[in-house]
Amino acid sequence: MNDLECPKYEKCPIFTGESFMMEGSGQIYKELYCMAGPERFKTCKRYIVSEQTGLPVPKNIMPNTELSIEEIIKKTKK
Repeated sequence: MNDLECPKYEKCPIFTGESFMMEGSGQIYKELYCMAGPERFKTCKRYIVSEQTGLPVPKNIMPNTELSIEEIIKKTKK
């Protein structure tokens, strides 16, 4: 891992391609969040929720979802 990569990328379905995204959009998210340095990956809602809860985030949550952190946490704890 280098300083530009999210420390959670190896298990993240956005990075590994396990999410439900349309083909091609995963690469865009990787470039915008996963590999764009801490100033970007720390804005990813998946990253934020994972850091706060220590739990895996549902695969259908995108880095820039309109859901609030609190709403995602509720989904995560179900």
